[in-house]
Amino acid sequence: MNWNLVIRQIRTISKVEIARYVLARRWLGVYLAAFAPVGLLALDRLIQSRRTIPSISDFSQIYAVLFQTFVLRLSVFLSCALVFSQLFRGEMLEKTLHFYLLTPVRREVIAVGKYLAGVAAMALIFGTTTLLSNLLLYSNSPSMSSFFFEGPGMSYLGAYVLVVVLACAAYGGIFMLAGLLFRNPIVAAFLVGVWEAFYFILPETLQKLTVMHYLQSLLPLVIDRGPFSVIIDPTNPILSVLVVIGIAVGFVFLSGKVLRRTQIAYSAD
Repeated sequence: MNWNLVIRQIRTISKVEIARYVLARRWLGVYLAAFAPVGLLALDRLIQSRRTIPSISDFSQIYAVLFQTFVLRLSVFLSCALVFSQLFRGEMLEKTLHFYLLTPVRREVIAVGKYLAGVAAMALIFGTTTLLSNLLLYSNSPSMSSFFFEGPGMSYLGAYVLVVVLACAAYGGIFMLAGLLFRNPIVAAFLVGVWEAFYFILPETLQKLTVMHYLQSLLPLVIDRGPFSVIIDPTNPILSVLVVIGIAVGFVFLSGKVLRRTQIAYSAD
């Protein structure tokens, strides 16, 4: 296999797909979901009239709750389900997928190129909003500078950005495969969503079969998940990163194999 040619083909497909992400109106909901925390925090910053400013540890806990409940489990998850499940299913509905499949490019290369474009777009969007929302929240504190430049602020921020990028990579791979396997991937998204959202009530062995467990192991703070949560020790950070990357690679590999056997019959859709 000519790897230089493969890399050039992947790069070309990714460029084409990224341009489609930027220009597509159908992803407006993704932008709204991603920038919602930024907008709310900016509004709160403008109308804030508190006499007592919370401590820096309180701000950290507030952001941990916001990130782990809204950003990670809701916004990132649903956006990945919407975007990646449509990487191929959307083109089947629009009757444009055959243009890709008729090109002299291996189908696995097409899958990788489209996947990387999706990850790049989603990671850029959510990485940016994570950075902005984090800085906006801490800007309410007079101790912001010392927290970031003398305390753990930068490491916290780096962990949040890393987690959101890894989440996009892992869930992207899962939902790309779902879009190829199922005509209506909503059911698959619902089942995966329930599994991931309520992972903390599962026994230890089953928790380690979720993406969320490894993402949570990388976060700097733990939030209260209620009386029914099963508390287990977090996985080693390096191992967590490797597991999440492995999940992403595995699902992309399977997607390439499924795409290789895919036959286009637009009349069936």
